[in-house]
Amino acid sequence: MAVLTPEDHLEQIVAACARATAVEAYTLRTLDSDILSLRVHLTDGSFIEAFYNTATDRTAFALIHQDERVYGKDNAKIGWHVHPPDDRKVHRPCAPVSFEEFLAEVVALRF
Repeated sequence: MAVLTPEDHLEQIVAACARATAVEAYTLRTLDSDILSLRVHLTDGSFIEAFYNTATDRTAFALIHQDERVYGKDNAKIGWHVHPPDDRKVHRPCAPVSFEEFLAEVVALRF
């Protein structure tokens, strides 16, 4: 499987956002040769922080509501894991997830 660039990830996120009625807008925070960071604003006032670092192979998605992470998935330190809504400080192993899959999970949780 080819390694995706930050631009490739951005294209995938923009396409997923265009298909999701729960997405209001997105804000690009960082885009360079190694890093993509953006915020996806949802219609209920919450947002998703999406982060990719191709140099470190790190991916992180977090649903933020009222300045708190209420759900998240990332592959930092211990491999892919979920921070479930019922116990956000826990790290439960999980399968890798794309932004589109994470967005679908968020929509199922909140909408």
